[in-house]
Amino acid sequence: MKPNILNRDFRHSIIWKGDLNDDCTANWAGLMLRAEWMDKEYWWWCVYDMLDSENQIDSSNNYDESVIGGENARKRAEEVAKNYLKNELISQLKSSGEKINYDKLISDLKLIGISPMQTILTLINDFGFEHKDAKNHVFDSPVWEGLREQSDILTQEFLNIGAEDADKVEIVNGQIASITFDLTKKDNAKEKQTFWNRIKSKFK
Repeated sequence: MKPNILNRDFRHSIIWKGDLNDDCTANWAGLMLRAEWMDKEYWWWCVYDMLDSENQIDSSNNYDESVIGGENARKRAEEVAKNYLKNELISQLKSSGEKINYDKLISDLKLIGISPMQTILTLINDFGFEHKDAKNHVFDSPVWEGLREQSDILTQEFLNIGAEDADKVEIVNGQIASITFDLTKKDNAKEKQTFWNRIKSKFK
């Protein structure tokens, strides 16, 4: 029987110990993460559930692609560990039969290290939220204070830059609300800076 998610302390950051250039481990929320240099630039990684008979959750042995570098190996192990705890939390909430406190769920997911976008997708895929409602739940959560404003600013920057080459621009209350591109038109022969390069320059 798997341990209760409440017995796992995921409030702290993942801290790697040992030789980061050779063999290192991290103990976090009842899990053990390992990363080890194998040969040349190739690394091995693995994640164990120490509260569940040291069960191996996942490792690089289960994938065809090779992991290059210790940083990438540690990052992959951390992603697996966080997703494992996320899935454990969701599973136990669903099986509890109790009314779900979504504000607490969002807070716990943030503590685990789940991004706002992943949290939105979790509400949609695992709890049947509509996209708009899921987004509002996350953006209005106290633990993600200021996220809505950041998102709105970024969206407006994309719209402002995209409007330079758009075929149709809709303006509402003095701000660009939508842009439309006619994909059937041929590109001008004159070379232009790409949209992506222009948007990147805004955030350097």
